[in-house]
Amino acid sequence: MWGYEYIADCGDCDYDKLHSLENIQAFIDELCERTCMKKMGPLHSHYLEDNEYNKKHDITGYSVCQFIQTSSIVLHLCEQSRSVYINFFSCKSFSTKVVTSLVRKYFEPVSIKDYYLTRDAQ
Repeated sequence: MWGYEYIADCGDCDYDKLHSLENIQAFIDELCERTCMKKMGPLHSHYLEDNEYNKKHDITGYSVCQFIQTSSIVLHLCEQSRSVYINFFSCKSFSTKVVTSLVRKYFEPVSIKDYYLTRDAQ
C-alpha cells in the first residue's frame, strides 16, 4: 500500500465559516495536529474573486493547499453553493472519523459525501 486519500464533497456549509481564511487555517492546524501530520511550510491560499464569470461557474471563494511531510491537503470552497471540496492525501494512514468530525466542526455542512481510497500503482 502506498497511500491513503480522503475525499469529501460538503454541501450547504455555513457561509461565514467557508468565507473565513482564519477558520480555514484553524481547520488545517487542528487537522494536522489530530492526524499527526507535519506541515511543510505555510498554508498556500488564493481567493477567486467575486465577479460575474466566477459567480456563473460557482468558483468564487478560497482554494487552499497545505503541503504535509507525507503529501498534501487541498480544499476548494465555493461561496455561491456554500460547498467545500476536500482532498487529503498521505502515504501515512489517518483516521477518517477524525477528519469528518473536524469538517463538521469547522464548516457545519448539512451533507457530506465522503470516500476513502487506498492508493497503489502495483
